[in-house]
Amino acid sequence: MTLKSVIFDVDGTLADTEKEGHLWAFNRAFQLWNLPFRWGVPLYRELLNISGGKERLAYYLAQHPEYHPLSNDEIREIYRLKTNLFMERVRAGVVALRPGVRSLIGQCYQEGIPVGIATTTNYDNVETLLLRHFGVQWKHMFPVVVAGDEVPIKKPDPAVYVRCLEQLGVSASEAIAVEDSAVGLKAATGARISTIVTMNTWTYHHTFLGALAILTSLGTTQTPAYGTGPDGWGRYRVTVDQLRAWLV
Repeated sequence: MTLKSVIFDVDGTLADTEKEGHLWAFNRAFQLWNLPFRWGVPLYRELLNISGGKERLAYYLAQHPEYHPLSNDEIREIYRLKTNLFMERVRAGVVALRPGVRSLIGQCYQEGIPVGIATTTNYDNVETLLLRHFGVQWKHMFPVVVAGDEVPIKKPDPAVYVRCLEQLGVSASEAIAVEDSAVGLKAATGARISTIVTMNTWTYHHTFLGALAILTSLGTTQTPAYGTGPDGWGRYRVTVDQLRAWLV
């Protein structure tokens, strides 16, 4: 099968957005709103099983009736503030791309393979991140971006991937997805896309049943990834040629 597109998740896959990005921004927003709680790393790792920032906060409050309830409008306002704080962190260069991401995307661009984005985060977050790391040409490198606010149901539902495939004009068998979590893997494979998982500190404990490969990252020449793929257990640096070989 011919490789015609690579589709990336964003948070935790394209970039290390969570600890110094989203988690920091959530806690700063809580502080500015004078809310009586903060989220630590162990708790946030659990909350990441809930897709979407507004949904995550609503879920947390539902589990903690001891706190004063917030209306949907208040949750939206807190999330809007959190988004602005997150984008400030991205513009300041705090949020880094994950190893191997820039290289693989650059190869795709050079070889005319469109890269899509399928994410539960909002479009403004994606635009800010891609502009910071890829410059004004990012829209040429990522011709299709489907964000979480563009589909009725977020991951693990496959809707965001189905729409991304439609806009790219490719079939599921002609694409490979890159994800970092069990939730994302379920969404991508639900759309029948072969999926590479690049796990991280937030998702290493997940079960990745059905993944094409399970790696520590995409790997670089200096720092290869470790994990298992169609070629078995070993060290990897994921390239376009390797993706083509895997998509059979």
